[in-house]
Amino acid sequence: MENIETVTIKDIKQALFDSYLDTEYHEALAHSMMVLGYVNDSPKNLFFGTPKQKEELEEVENRALTSNEISEIIHLMMYQMRNDFQYGIFKPITLKYLSISERMKNTEQKNNQNNNKRKKLKCNIYNAFGSMVEIIGMTSKKLKQNKMFEESREMIERATESYSYDEALEIINEYVKTIDKCEKKEEEVEYE
Repeated sequence: MENIETVTIKDIKQALFDSYLDTEYHEALAHSMMVLGYVNDSPKNLFFGTPKQKEELEEVENRALTSNEISEIIHLMMYQMRNDFQYGIFKPITLKYLSISERMKNTEQKNNQNNNKRKKLKCNIYNAFGSMVEIIGMTSKKLKQNKMFEESREMIERATESYSYDEALEIINEYVKTIDKCEKKEEEVEYE
């Protein structure tokens, strides 16, 4: 499992300070935080508010952002500041954080793929009565129920290209763990 970089709002604030950008950029960051729902009031008001408000603001600013959150914040700031005379100074900051966001997204996707490979879904094929078409259909439904649409398509393509039942079943077992058990519902016995 690959490590994911961490970025906080405090990191973005520091990059703005380090680049000597005008206060409008800090205000754009604060506005983005409010619009995206990270804070309910202006960060400035929270900073000078009650100790509890100041603590909440600190938690928000120090929390590790996801790749989507980084991208959303930076894009909103870019939109707000696109006509500013210092935008050329701001551009390298945007590129840096959007690049980090993209790397994080790629790492998250790799980690999710690895987790999906490790955790196989269970698919009961008992009611398929040995029919490969039924087994493929049941497996496809199970994968789709778990939002694994690409895997479902790939499994169908590979299983239908095989020439034997056993080969097709091996392919299916790469995607799910097949179980061939009768699931009996226990009937409650009423006593009179």
